Amino acid sequence: MAKAKKKRQPDLSRALNAVRRMVRGLRSAAEAVERELKISGAQLFVLKELADVPDQSVKDLAAVTMTTHSTVSQVVSQLIAKGLVARTSDPSDRRRAVLRLTRQGANLVRRSPGVIQADLIEGFSILRPAERRGLANGLEKWLDASGMARVQSRMLFDKPLLDRRRSRSSTRSEPDQGS
Repeated sequence: MAKAKKKRQPDLSRALNAVRRMVRGLRSAAEAVERELKISGAQLFVLKELADVPDQSVKDLAAVTMTTHSTVSQVVSQLIAKGLVARTSDPSDRRRAVLRLTRQGANLVRRSPGVIQADLIEGFSILRPAERRGLANGLEKWLDASGMARVQSRMLFDKPLLDRRRSRSSTRSEPDQGS
């Protein structure tokens, strides 16, 4: 029996290839950061943001990284545990906790490469407003039509903590549920 020919869809091919290139670039950048610095890309992104503007709160970082408080809080906790970030009281409002790089964190940022997230943000900002809106709308509609609209986003290269209730021998990954 002859195979049914699929109709060529050049726009679909272009879109899928663009996504493939982006995923490949993101994966390559994440692996390089992990190999060279022993931290995740998400952690490096937060460190770079704190290097640019010290004394930010988790809420401030969530805004500049365009993610949720919960996601940034998890990344910050990992950075504190590694001795790269310190949490202190805001000198102007002792009720507010702020974050700053430790000496070790500052040294790591000095020898680190740029973060691909900044390249993506810069590249997006170069687009005209109508192109930005169209791209965002199109991507959201594509995800919806593909059944992925309910998958919540997280920081790029964030490695969620394993659910301690799951068996250590379980290798099946769960769908990404954090933001």
